[in-house]
Amino acid sequence: MGLHSSTEGIDRASVPRTQSRRILGVTAALSAVLLACQRPALSAEERPDEADRAEALDPQASTRAADEIRDLLLEERIEAARARVDVHVAAFPDDVRLRWLAAVAALADSDLQALAVHRAALPDGSGWALLLRAQERSGMLPRQETAALIADARRQLGDHPDAVWLHAQVLAMQSDESGLAALAAIPGLPDSVRDFVHAKHVGLAFFRFQAAPPPMRPSLEQLQELVARAEGTAPSGTLAVATAAEGWLGLGRVDLAVELVERAQARRPDALAFTVLRAQARVRQDASLRDAVVGDLTALADVYRADPDALGRLVAGLLSLEAAEVARAIQDDVRRRVPGARVVERRRVPGARVVERWDFDAASVFGAVGDCRLAKAKGTLPAADKLALARAPVDAFFDRPGIRDSSLRAATAAALVEFLQCEPEAPLQRVEAVARAVLEAPFVRVDAMASVLVANRGGDLELARALAERAVALARETPFEFEIVLTPDEHEQNRRAAQAYAHYARGLVHLRAARLEEARADISRAHELRPTQPDVALLAAELAERDGDLRRAEQILARAIVREGAWAQACQDRLLELMRARGGKEVDLDRTIARLDREWKDERITEVLATRTAAPTPLAPFELDLRSGGRLTSDSLRGRVTVVIATEPWCTGCKLEAPELAKLQRRYRGRKDVQFLVVTDDPDGIAALHEGAGFHTTIAKDDGWRRTVGINRYPTHLFIDAGGREVFREFGDSNEMHFTYPALIEALRRER
Repeated sequence: MGLHSSTEGIDRASVPRTQSRRILGVTAALSAVLLACQRPALSAEERPDEADRAEALDPQASTRAADEIRDLLLEERIEAARARVDVHVAAFPDDVRLRWLAAVAALADSDLQALAVHRAALPDGSGWALLLRAQERSGMLPRQETAALIADARRQLGDHPDAVWLHAQVLAMQSDESGLAALAAIPGLPDSVRDFVHAKHVGLAFFRFQAAPPPMRPSLEQLQELVARAEGTAPSGTLAVATAAEGWLGLGRVDLAVELVERAQARRPDALAFTVLRAQARVRQDASLRDAVVGDLTALADVYRADPDALGRLVAGLLSLEAAEVARAIQDDVRRRVPGARVVERRRVPGARVVERWDFDAASVFGAVGDCRLAKAKGTLPAADKLALARAPVDAFFDRPGIRDSSLRAATAAALVEFLQCEPEAPLQRVEAVARAVLEAPFVRVDAMASVLVANRGGDLELARALAERAVALARETPFEFEIVLTPDEHEQNRRAAQAYAHYARGLVHLRAARLEEARADISRAHELRPTQPDVALLAAELAERDGDLRRAEQILARAIVREGAWAQACQDRLLELMRARGGKEVDLDRTIARLDREWKDERITEVLATRTAAPTPLAPFELDLRSGGRLTSDSLRGRVTVVIATEPWCTGCKLEAPELAKLQRRYRGRKDVQFLVVTDDPDGIAALHEGAGFHTTIAKDDGWRRTVGINRYPTHLFIDAGGREVFREFGDSNEMHFTYPALIEALRRER
């Protein structure tokens, strides 16, 4: 999830409020490891020949063969690696390390039959068997358990490069930069493995630089030092340099990207990754070069015509240069030469994986979920025909047989969980199929949502229970993409939200299975962690009803209604039913809710104003281009109270808050001492969104200033006093804006 897709995909129940989290540049920072040095293509039909049989007599031949396969796997060249597995395992059938690599390659290609064959060839309890177990369960076990498997394997294998390689993957999932630095310093590692370790470390460091608040962010000098160390200690590598170059381009430091890539090209002129990156950088330096650069990249399509991995990299580069027509022509050519790629199951066809990735991108899996997500946030359901249209390509991708890349199937299953939440009449068979895919797929943190879907729709409770159990186990951890950018308070808030929903899911399953005492323990824990989360409140109230304590049930529901507003419509409906059942009057209910509402608002206003009393922060200076023309400087904000709104049109929370911003603006219309400023990457897109809601204000194009002031999620609001100092920051909450913001603005106006 690019990461913003995956984080936008998390249910409101799993994270506080309606924050839309987008980690800037995470795709470039964490995915550039795919930018491998392209080797000559290998035929999947290749079989051992006389030279291979002669090589089998060389005692070092199996080591060289295993190193070759490992390096292909490091570069994510799965098809090429599996082709070489066919050759070398046939030549060295008793080589345990080769068998392990063959199993890893089969796992990466979702070939469970081949995986079982190669797994069976590994001695039980051996370091290789433990490494494979860690690889298979990665993302499905708590990270500490995976780390324990790696530690056991390394006790047997020591600093074997393959063990270091897999250890680096686990440390990257744990955001352990110091651990990665220690691995990179191990003497005697081959360049390819050391380069892989550096790439993981560099990716995390750029991620933190782009997304973390300033106190948690590395300096530019530290980034440069890390990249220089990667260059110096793994000079023949490509992954770390490519990761860093992508990072520099993402930060707008084209000069540093060009210098880095040109040095790397001098060492590795054969590396296609560097050719493409240099092309991108040249166009960033001089837009007039675009046509010539596109022509140069297009010409390379003939050179690499037999290498689908290389063509995939070329297509990505061309798309980044907005050469969609040329990129599509290359894709069409590959599709013509990959007959039946859409229906191939276990027959390996060169190019099938790259076509699969293109089809996934074309389905716009997470983009298609947007309307569903927005409708849920408003407490409504999207129109059935519109929902079916958006879901059709996602369904088609999910239903294709033999998806080879498990991460794509996982992402598609996660999106369908969101769709199914908007479809109360969806067939149970479909709900269970998606839920099973979630259970089988690593790296999908939607287990609790899938469990709730199955339990609420009357599905297989054992399936729902398995999902809920894993959700509870994994909820103790913070997703790695949050771990290195959240403050300690945000960590705790995120952890409590995730744990609450996981316990809610397990409690619901227990309740549906008539395991009342187990249900009570989980639901009580969920309610303790998130007492006003609507789903949790409904279930806690249900337990109170079962105990005959109707007054407590009403109190639970009323507090959720007050705190969560429109999100708690189901709570309001249930509260009305309870009140009518006991012969109560709606006017009494209204009075109770009004009293609780006043108490809560007073409490929140006091909290906000108390936060404001902390030492104001001088605002980082800026000079931004305005959508209307001209430029705006930070100095021009002085003398007035300013609300700076960092927002993007794709963000669900940003869409939800637009009408509330319009109301807030109307409240201060005609007052020259209050102003609003929007800072965004997409001025035209946000203008369309805001104007549709009646919010008309100054819009500036961001040039990296938001990152400078530590904004790493949307919507974020900064309150600037008349002296040009930041006095309050809010991560967007349309539920509270209508009463906390006026109180804060009035306090700042009085202090002018």
